[in-house]
Amino acid sequence: MSGQRLLHAANAGMVFFLVAFAVSVYGAWGMEKQLPLMLVTILHIAQIVTAGLFKLAYVFRLVAQSQLGQELR
Repeated sequence: MSGQRLLHAANAGMVFFLVAFAVSVYGAWGMEKQLPLMLVTILHIAQIVTAGLFKLAYVFRLVAQSQLGQELR
């Protein structure tokens, strides 16, 4: 995969996982009284998984920036 394509995919992944994390936080903490306990538990697990995937997408972003010779930020 080219560096530019990897950078685009990593940025899109970071946005997607940030939104997924925000949705899971809202469901697990904002709507816990309206949702069944099993779903709230799944949403708490989803917070951990989406946070980890966000970090992985960030690492891919750093790899792409390194390939492109850009400053790592």
